[in-house]
Amino acid sequence: MFDLERLPETIPVFPLTGALLLPKGHLPLNIFEPRYLDMVYYAREKNGLIGMIQPSISPFDVQEGDDQRGTAPRNRPLYSTGCVGMISELIERDDGGMSVLLTGLSRYDVIGEVLPRQQTFRQLRVRYDRFDEDCGLPLYSETFDRETLLDMAAAYLELYEVSPKWDVLEKTCDEELVNALAMVCPFDPAEKQALLEAVPLTDRVDLMQKLMGFALTSGQAGQMDKFVQ
Repeated sequence: MFDLERLPETIPVFPLTGALLLPKGHLPLNIFEPRYLDMVYYAREKNGLIGMIQPSISPFDVQEGDDQRGTAPRNRPLYSTGCVGMISELIERDDGGMSVLLTGLSRYDVIGEVLPRQQTFRQLRVRYDRFDEDCGLPLYSETFDRETLLDMAAAYLELYEVSPKWDVLEKTCDEELVNALAMVCPFDPAEKQALLEAVPLTDRVDLMQKLMGFALTSGQAGQMDKFVQ
């Protein structure tokens, strides 16, 4: 449990297409660009917090002069919602890069960007009040069928040859299970953003099951028979 009031109004952010961090989830990051090494050093000296957020323009739709990966400080537009995480592991590698593990604390809404930029990386002014349950104790829910979700996720991940640690997932609480599955499933960036912005846990479950159901129906006929009447 983390006190929402302790979260800062200004945070350094790592804009990265396709990266999804959710509360109580764990996101490994490979940091090697100088500006993001600066960001990690800055965060470590401050409070250990880094905000993850996606660029709102696909890397495939960028115009001439835009950064192709959505990470450079060149005014790439960002989505209005992200998630702040705490550095829970940090390894400085021999090649000069860093291996970082972020643990999700709370989602946030963007108020604005800190301008002019005082660092090599971007910083945002944010607010957390719409997500006041994120920092609370892990949630359990009686409004969705946990076993159905697990079975559906197993069939979906098999399509993409992804093998998560099922023995670990099955021991988690409902909130941790849902968020971990949302993070590990290979949804596209827009789908991941929609999952991030689904405030109640039940809405996230409903959306995730619809996304998996569509993939199973179109990708492997017959798999959905066990999930629909």
